[in-house]
Amino acid sequence: MDEPALVRRLTTIISVDVVGFSTMSARDEEHALDLLGARMATAEVIVKHHRGRVFKLTGDGLLAEFVSPVEAVRAALEIQESMRSANATAGPDDQLVLRIGINLGDIVESGDDLMGDAVNVAVRLESIAPHGGICVSASIYEQIVGKLTLGAEDMGEQHVKNIPRPIHAYRLTPGGQTPIVTAPVPPPARTGPSRLVAIAGGVAAVAAVAVAGAWLLHEKQEPAPRPVQATAAPLATPQATPDAAVAATPAPAGTSESTAAPPPPVDPSVVGPRIYDAADVPFVPDFRRRALENYAQAEGSKSMAINVRGFFATATRRVDDPTARRIALEDCAKVVHREVPIVRPIDRCMTYAIGDNVVWTYRTPPLPPAPYVPAARPSPAIPFDPAAVPLLMGENARRNLADHYATSDRKRALVLGRDHFDWWAPSETEADAIKRTLQVCGHLTGRPCIVYAVEDQVLVHTPQLHKAINVLTPQAMTGLDARQQEALDRYLVANDWRAIALARNGRLGIVSGRASENAAASDAVSECVRAGGAECAILAIGPFLVAAK
Repeated sequence: MDEPALVRRLTTIISVDVVGFSTMSARDEEHALDLLGARMATAEVIVKHHRGRVFKLTGDGLLAEFVSPVEAVRAALEIQESMRSANATAGPDDQLVLRIGINLGDIVESGDDLMGDAVNVAVRLESIAPHGGICVSASIYEQIVGKLTLGAEDMGEQHVKNIPRPIHAYRLTPGGQTPIVTAPVPPPARTGPSRLVAIAGGVAAVAAVAVAGAWLLHEKQEPAPRPVQATAAPLATPQATPDAAVAATPAPAGTSESTAAPPPPVDPSVVGPRIYDAADVPFVPDFRRRALENYAQAEGSKSMAINVRGFFATATRRVDDPTARRIALEDCAKVVHREVPIVRPIDRCMTYAIGDNVVWTYRTPPLPPAPYVPAARPSPAIPFDPAAVPLLMGENARRNLADHYATSDRKRALVLGRDHFDWWAPSETEADAIKRTLQVCGHLTGRPCIVYAVEDQVLVHTPQLHKAINVLTPQAMTGLDARQQEALDRYLVANDWRAIALARNGRLGIVSGRASENAAASDAVSECVRAGGAECAILAIGPFLVAAK
């Protein structure tokens, strides 16, 4: 009889191991096992919350699989943070320090167990992770770039036990900081070269990228940028890139991008957690901020969970942190299911804080530069019409706006983002509705969004002679001289006809305050030519990236 074929598939594996557990067991085996069981139970809860599955307990650790590399890394970060929080209030005999390795690769199923090279590599990555840290393979690193607020040390090619080929590895750190090891972790023999990279916001040491041709800016869905080696761009030539060819990480409102050397890096094993601040919590309406401040003042074991729509729940004065975390998530989920008519995957609640430490692994939602809306509304007023909203795909989207947005009596704003629109963040004030909706859209798209309408009035002119294909991301335009930057600043807060033209050699023409779309386009091209541009073409009309009709 033929043997059944092996079942192979691609998955993400994390390996969790306790540092020095043998020594701990030698001192008091029963106490060590009880402590291990309690901490691994917490880790398993976190794995399940991130849609993972523990498929093997390894004596002093565990192996788990995840469909998503991003969720695997988030789970690993939460596990390490939960261990740090528990250790902070524990006695010397109750300290448990973990190492975690993560790999994406092919595995072989054997019942509920998983075997194969992907598992073996994850275990070896865990062995070279710093105490309290996380080590990932290059295949994982490529999947998380731009999605998580992290720093990474490129360890280069690592030669590890029982793996015949070198493994390219990275050590991760929270907060987007690039680490150096002040008290080095002894590397294995034949360690490959190491270099520092940053993955917060999505690119590693990226300089401005020259534009090959203006028509490349009109692609609807470009692939996400890959990290590239930093190169020097001529200072006299501004480099403008489209939404998808971002030359530098978009900076949140109120910050500025800098080409200066990064701050001194820190040891990945001692990077401190982010401290909870009620003012930093995204999505939550202003009138509920008091509850966030109350959380900060609460004592004892506590946790807070949030939802992208601004729903949240707190659990304070609980018996321990894992209990507080579980209750906060459960209570938050109850609120979401009560308030949201159709609960989608993006609506699930996420742990934001455990104790006074923020464990939420998403980066701050990217926002457009302030002010988010022009000081004056268009005159004559442009009434809101669902049928006229640009960039929407399908009649269901327009019906949604007609049935819900247009009929709402709450303060609200309609924002447009990269292949996305959002308005489901009504509030008591226009300013709060605008900011919250921009946060939601920025979080879901990973890019700054634009305000199209506030309540029943449209704030921007929609191009008619050109086809709007996406929204403009001003942070992607780098290398501007002082005059061009001043023109761009005026451009971003205007409510009239305005346009940007881009040349093959990167020169720009930026104009505002024109009487018509045609005048704005014509003057932008002329300004681009005067700036020394070759083959100038229209890049944007108002806040929209456009293509010729």
